[in-house]
Amino acid sequence: MGQNLNLIGHLSYSVSCAGVWHYVDSLNNEYALVGANDRVSIVDVTNPSTPTEVFNVPALSGQTSLWRELKTYNKFAYAVSEGGGGVIIIDLSLLPGSISYSHWYGDSAINGQLQSAHTIAANNGYLYIFGSNIGVGGCIIADITDPVNPHFTGEYSDNYIHDGYIRNDTLWAGEIYAGQFSLISVADKHNPFLLTTQQTPGQFCHNVWLSDNSNYAFTTDEVGGAPLGSFDVSNIANIQLKTTYLTDSIPGEEVHNVRVLNDYLINPSYGSQLTLVDGARPDNLVEIARAPTDFGSGQPFLCWDASPYLPSGNIIATDIGGGLFIFQPDYQRACYLEGTTTDSTTGLSLNNVLVEILSTAKNTTSDLSGIYKTGISTSGTYDIQFSKTGYITKLYSGVSLANGVLTNLNAELVPFTVNGIVTATGSGNGISNIQVVASNGISSFTTTTDVNGNFTLTNISSGGYEVTAAGWGYLTQCINTVLDGTTIVSLQLDNGYSDDFSTNNNWTVNSTCTSGAWVRGVPVGTVLGSAQANPGTDVLSDCGNKCYVTGNGGGTANTDDLDDGGTVVTSPVFDLSTYVNPYINYSRWYFNSATTPANNIDTLFITLYNGTTSVIIDAATLNNTTNGAWVDVSLRVANYITPTSTMTVSVYANDKQFTGNICEAGFDNFLINEGTSGIASNDKSRELELFPNPFSDSFIIKINPDFITAGTTLQITDASGRIIYDAPFNTSENRISLAADLGSGFYIAKIYGATRAIA
Repeated sequence: MGQNLNLIGHLSYSVSCAGVWHYVDSLNNEYALVGANDRVSIVDVTNPSTPTEVFNVPALSGQTSLWRELKTYNKFAYAVSEGGGGVIIIDLSLLPGSISYSHWYGDSAINGQLQSAHTIAANNGYLYIFGSNIGVGGCIIADITDPVNPHFTGEYSDNYIHDGYIRNDTLWAGEIYAGQFSLISVADKHNPFLLTTQQTPGQFCHNVWLSDNSNYAFTTDEVGGAPLGSFDVSNIANIQLKTTYLTDSIPGEEVHNVRVLNDYLINPSYGSQLTLVDGARPDNLVEIARAPTDFGSGQPFLCWDASPYLPSGNIIATDIGGGLFIFQPDYQRACYLEGTTTDSTTGLSLNNVLVEILSTAKNTTSDLSGIYKTGISTSGTYDIQFSKTGYITKLYSGVSLANGVLTNLNAELVPFTVNGIVTATGSGNGISNIQVVASNGISSFTTTTDVNGNFTLTNISSGGYEVTAAGWGYLTQCINTVLDGTTIVSLQLDNGYSDDFSTNNNWTVNSTCTSGAWVRGVPVGTVLGSAQANPGTDVLSDCGNKCYVTGNGGGTANTDDLDDGGTVVTSPVFDLSTYVNPYINYSRWYFNSATTPANNIDTLFITLYNGTTSVIIDAATLNNTTNGAWVDVSLRVANYITPTSTMTVSVYANDKQFTGNICEAGFDNFLINEGTSGIASNDKSRELELFPNPFSDSFIIKINPDFITAGTTLQITDASGRIIYDAPFNTSENRISLAADLGSGFYIAKIYGATRAIA
């Protein structure tokens, strides 16, 4: 069951179905005339719950076709197909007892030439045949005063016509390949001529239909994502597009055909459904009903065509996948919501204001004149929200919307800026040149503090944000707050060095690789099999959502991974001369798709440089059990190099592996802090590593695998020499992770039974 459109009958076909039209016999029995792949199917739908095919006109041998369309005039049906057969003329006058039929292939100037056509129309004693095999496939006009013996009268051949609609003496033609609809005078059936043309939104016009008062034309474009167009055609010398419509539930799908009844638009859409739209206000089309995209079968309802013109009011619709559907519609006018949006200070119109009927999926934006038009199918009380970048979001609560009623709601939006200050902890002095970023997960806004530490964010919408302040030489701070135009944002920064890469602190990148150079950004995850190659997120515990990654192109794992060389990202200079016991902390990511260590020569190196000496402090290779995960690292600087005032850290990633190997790296959450007493790690040429150091919950001890033997044992003693841990090291691994059920204090870790003693 759909919203305001209930399925009350269904007849399954084993072949595809295309066009559908309606007929009522002298006994008031109702019929659906279905253009099926292999026949014209005549279905009694008088009792819609049990539709029954009572007669059919089979396609001639070799003339089955996906395309079969038909219309009626008086007591006859006229059908055409791109499969051939000319015009099939079906005499329906003897229903419900019998039918008869014949084929017309043209007479006079086109005698025997008419074989195929795409669509057909019948009006006021004439047939109009579109997309035929004759000429360019324009329009063939035939007199049907004698309904079983049409007589060729004239031809329009300026352009191919896909489908057409006739009202009075004008043909409204969908010229699909010309991307337009045309108005053609057919007052003189012998000499039709062009009046004007109009481009349609998708420039691939499939069909045209007129409003009840003839002042509006509704068009469809047979191209994905193209909307239905509503045109004011009251003055054909100045046709104007008033609005467009895409289905509410699947906005990317196009409407295939449009029909009009009592200013409602009936929209079969073989994108997957059937919708009804209130067209009483043609510049504000509101969807009021829709059939579901499937009926529990798991297969989409691909609606080719529909006819709403049976006296019962039931709508008959065809499914390209094979089937006739009968719907009972609940026609009701929409609840219209319209108004203007202006700047409260200047009074000027505001365009591109987002207008949302909250708790529904309905939204629209104001036009260049600040006018918006929208609506909803169900009456009730709703909250209406207006938002625009640079203005305070405005909410109107409890707005009553009623069917058939126009509610005017004008919104004045107040300009919105965010003011704040960044100061130094302790002194309270403002800090200049600090980058400030406000992010709500969708949009980010960036500014820089002035000489007094003040900042202003403009062109920002009100709402909840994470506000981050960062600058080299300070510890990054972020807060979560609601920015509503009244709060002064205040952030205090401690001296120090940290970087979560939510701002640009001028790290430098140098590369020799052909792809996958270091880049700062929101990581776009890639997957190799079931393994995460490029990280899908940064380290979630820091501020912001950015980090450094080697290439960030998304796609498959090998789209933008590190290839054929190396890349290095280097920090700005930082001063450790004033630190007593500095530790360097960071999170790194390393992924390598090589299957064995022997095949792996790609490596991630982290190095420290003190102005004169450079030393590797950390490395990751295939041997890491944390391949493809963020790893937190904490290292005592003095264990590796003498701290100075001219320090830098560099992160090298290299790819020298065989063709096809996937190599990815990441770096995030950089921090320098003062260390405290904890488990000591005496590093000897990277033979033994312990991290994090100091630890709180758990720690990892890693040993160079070249020194592990079957008898290698880890022993931990406290300051008094008491042994508190003594167990073999796993020879298949190069690390061991221990739960920290130890008390605070000083501990010594020793490795025994290795190829050389390590402590």
